[in-house]
Amino acid sequence: MKRATLIVLPFILYILGLLLYYFDKINIYLFFILIITGLGIALLGFYLYRNNNRQKQIFVGIFFVISLICVFESRLINYEVYTYFVTSYNEPFEIVEDSGIHILSVDIFEAAYIDDLDYLIKTLELSNDKEVLDAEMVTNKIRYTSKNDELLSYIRPAEKHFETMKGNVVAYLPGTSSAIEDFLNREDFEGDSAGLAAVLSGLIENGSFNNNVPIAVTGAIDGEGNVKEIGSMKAKILIAEKSGFSHIFIPEENAKEAREVKDIHQLNIEIIEVASVDRAVMEIEKLNT
Repeated sequence: MKRATLIVLPFILYILGLLLYYFDKINIYLFFILIITGLGIALLGFYLYRNNNRQKQIFVGIFFVISLICVFESRLINYEVYTYFVTSYNEPFEIVEDSGIHILSVDIFEAAYIDDLDYLIKTLELSNDKEVLDAEMVTNKIRYTSKNDELLSYIRPAEKHFETMKGNVVAYLPGTSSAIEDFLNREDFEGDSAGLAAVLSGLIENGSFNNNVPIAVTGAIDGEGNVKEIGSMKAKILIAEKSGFSHIFIPEENAKEAREVKDIHQLNIEIIEVASVDRAVMEIEKLNT
């Protein structure tokens, strides 16, 4: 085997294994077999060129690099147990009483070891007394992204989406009431998808505009009032439909997904896409005329 082949083959095996794993063509164990094979090739090169100090050092370096890669990727094993993300129903609620603006929230459960989806759904519904609305299979792409996010969190603080939302709501509203402050200080709420609903509730409470129509609202915002994309769109539309809302306000960036959910499930709810708080206010005023 040529020296150049011995040098590049460990890295080719790693890259090939990573691509095959990432796109769900192989499992974690085959991925690691390819990495370990690369380590074996580095040892072979070291043995074959043991009498040449320069070449020997090259293969020592390759062995060291592939060993670091092996340690880096080994965290994936902890994510291999997860099989599904399951989303269940939560009752919509108002931050400001009689504002008509209802927040949509979901519970997300990370299921481990269970491959039988029907059994998983029945078990969760019986134990939690909540309807399961959606289940997403955990792919290797999700596992790999989660692993990298975890490792990055050791060198940089993980973003706390609810705290980000809190800052953006406070930055946009001219003042916050006790109802808004109570919501923003909750410790049992995660994510930033209640940002638009919180701002609209605050504007109604301080008299900026009126609303007499029950509306389901979901969407994150930035400090300038632009409405940003959110997750769990399917579950939130199903919650709004199940709860009897005639309209749901969503971010414009989620429009395609929302329309597909409505068509597939043949829902009656009207989807209103907005890109800013100002646009949402205009649409609410239209509904009230």
